[in-house]
Order: sequence, then C-alpha cells, then structure tokens
Amino acid sequence: MIEKFVIPGVKVQRALKRVRKQGKEYVYTQYFIYIPKAFEKYVTGSKWLVTVIIDSQEFPIGVRALSRHNKHYIIFLPNDLAYYWEKAVGKEVDVIFQRP
Repeated sequence: MIEKFVIPGVKVQRALKRVRKQGKEYVYTQYFIYIPKAFEKYVTGSKWLVTVIIDSQEFPIGVRALSRHNKHYIIFLPNDLAYYWEKAVGKEVDVIFQRP
C-alpha cells in the first residue's frame, strides 16, 4: 500500500456555479484539480491528506475525499485560499497525497 506520492504538473481549474435561492441568483467560484488517469488506481477508495505546491510554496489543504466528474476524479480546493488559486489557474502545480 502506497502511503505518500506526488502528482506533478496538474493544472488548477476554475468553474462558476450559479444557484437560485428564493428568486435570487447567486454566483460563486469553485476551484479544483483533475487527477490524471495514470494516478487514479492509486488514489481511489479512501481519503487523503492533500498538499498543493505552487512555485515552491506549500499549501496544506487538509483531508479530502475524491469526487467524480464524468469519468474523471477531481479534488475540490477550499475557497478560503481563493487568492492563491486565482493566481495559479491554468498553471501547472504539484500535488502531494499522503494517508492521514
């Protein structure tokens, strides 16, 4: 069983979500990272302690479970670090996965 590994060169992506509540429309941003197909067999089935490395600066994300989007696994990034994610949208980052 693999306890810790790095996925190099994945891109931070952004999606706008529109929600209608009581007649008002709200728009908010979600940041996420796709897991490459080659790494899916290593990450499925459990929660991971995730750290994102942007320009040699580490951002601990915390314990995350993977989500499915169509045929791919993704990890949602917390919105409280949106300032850093916005700078990294479209850029390649490294992601460290380790078992909690």
